[in-house]
Amino acid sequence: MGSKSLMFMGIVMCLLGILLLASPIAAGEFVIMAVAAVLTITGIVQVIQSLRYSVGLQRIVSILLGLIVTALGVLVWFNPEIGSGLLMALLMIFFAVNGLWKISTAMRFRSASGWVWLLLSGILSIAFVALLWSQWPVAGAWVIGVLIGIDLLLSGIAMIALSFSARRIRSSGYVDTINL
Repeated sequence: MGSKSLMFMGIVMCLLGILLLASPIAAGEFVIMAVAAVLTITGIVQVIQSLRYSVGLQRIVSILLGLIVTALGVLVWFNPEIGSGLLMALLMIFFAVNGLWKISTAMRFRSASGWVWLLLSGILSIAFVALLWSQWPVAGAWVIGVLIGIDLLLSGIAMIALSFSARRIRSSGYVDTINL
């Protein structure tokens, strides 16, 4: 990814992070409703595809899975508290994997000036897992909005810092991109 792309992504991520932090409850509720909509649509599409293209036992299993995903989406839509608990569990997995990825990437780019920001972002992602675990499943939508907002803001800062480093590296003629 080139320095301009890193800079653009960093700015967008920072702006989204600030927006989520400005209204964490609304942001968390929006994320929950978006997940519900995606689950419902995915389930319906799976059922339709199964009816059109599957045969035998595969058709039955695929239809059942599609109906389960659709039902889960509808359940989350009409009962966001269930969606909040489910989403927090998924966020714990996401933040754990994402945090480990950021830490390992930061270690690979220790020679770049922005690596510390990426390392800090990774460590905080792992800390978010501990926070979510201690509050799960009772914390509400606001926790989702705050954590995603902070993660986006810190990831954006790391991208911006890396873009400056990529620009310096490119001008030195050493390499033309940094692949994250």
